[in-house]
Parts: sequence; C-alpha cells; structure tokens
Amino acid sequence: MDIWSNKIIARDIQEFVDIFNKYGACSLFNVNKLVNIAELLPFVDYCDIEEIEIEFYNYKPISKTVPKIKHFKINLINSIKSIPNTDLNVKDPIEKCTFDIVITGFCDNDKEYINCWHLDKDIRDEEDGEAKYTHPLYHFQYGGKYMGGLNDTGDTLLMGAPRIPHPPMDIFLAIHFILNNYFNKNEDDYICLQYLFADEGYQDILETAKRRMWYPYFEGLSNSSNTNEDLNLANLFPLAVSP
Repeated sequence: MDIWSNKIIARDIQEFVDIFNKYGACSLFNVNKLVNIAELLPFVDYCDIEEIEIEFYNYKPISKTVPKIKHFKINLINSIKSIPNTDLNVKDPIEKCTFDIVITGFCDNDKEYINCWHLDKDIRDEEDGEAKYTHPLYHFQYGGKYMGGLNDTGDTLLMGAPRIPHPPMDIFLAIHFILNNYFNKNEDDYICLQYLFADEGYQDILETAKRRMWYPYFEGLSNSSNTNEDLNLANLFPLAVSP
C-alpha cells in the first residue's frame, strides 16, 4: 500500500509542481496551493486529503460551447480518503472520493453561465434497500450540489440521471482531466501542455496515480472471477449484469 501513503503523495505533489514550473504551465492555476497542501498533509501510511479547490482560467474558446463564451473559470474540487491496511483482493481501498467541476462561462455582456459535473463514490447503506435507478459505485453525473443555488436556469433541465460509470480520480488525475478537456494544447497560449504531457516525470506521477486509482477499478470490470466485494462488475457497471 506504499502508493497510498500520504508521504508518497506529498512527494509526488512537490514534484508535480516542479514540473509545471519547468514548462511554464504554472500560469494555468495557482500551483503554490498544491505546495501548501503537500506541506500540510499528515504523514500517515494511508491517503487522507481534505477538500482541495483549484481555480483554472481559460481565455480561449472551447469548441461546441453554447452560448458563445468570452472566457472561462474552471473550479476543481477534489478530496479522497483511503482505508488503512486494506486487502485489495477483498475490498476497495477508497473510503470516500469526490470530484466536482464547476465551469463558469462569461459572455461579452458579463452574463455568467454555469456548468457542473460531479464524480463520487456511492456510499452504500444496507438499510437503503434496492436502488430506484442504476447506480454505479463510482459515477459521473451532470449537475451536483454546486448547481443547486441557480436562480435562473433558462432552458436548462437539471437531473440527477444518468449516473455514468467512471473510475475515481485523485488530485493528479483530476488536474490531468481538466487540462485535457478544457484546454487546447495546440493553441499558442497552451503549447506548454504538449511539453508537460511528454515529460517522463509527469508521466511517472500519473502512472502511480493510475495504479492507485484505476488499476483496481478496471480489474473489477474485466475479471468476472475476482473476489472483491466492492470492485466487481455488478457494483461498477450495474447495467452490464442487469436487464
């Protein structure tokens, strides 16, 4: 479980920041906030990271956005906690995991438009009984609590469905997700991302994050004979095993 240790995560955060600074990608968000988080992490042998909020700004268009937006603010809110001394063959090592994206689009008239996505782990309660709708253990869904305060929704229909199966993400995978989905690395202003993504140190940190967050998840999807009571096909992708 070394890769779940906060000591390892804090070290990788520090290196992550150094790599961003190396290619000038630190202009995309306040990387110093990550440094502060790394310094404050409790040095325990499991993962315990309180809610992190990072604010990105994109001053370029994002394709297929309606209405036409002048610039974007993208807030990433992420937290994760693992269960100490977990046997990966038996249980999911993640106790809780949340990931919210809050995108604010600003038009020429300064009108703001909000778009939100939410990813979390469903906390199962035996007393809840059978779920009313398909409910993957980890799922993306449009909206989430950060859209709850909108006074003017226009023609927007807000719903909790569908919940889309997706593997969990820690802060490294979450930042990588934002950069790949909301910044065009072919734009001159963001060409630094091409160098960032090609950096071996950056790739190594992502590989560790994938082993921590994604390998057990995909093992649960692909191995029908696995004995994990949490990370199994029925929990991760209910539609695959039910009518």
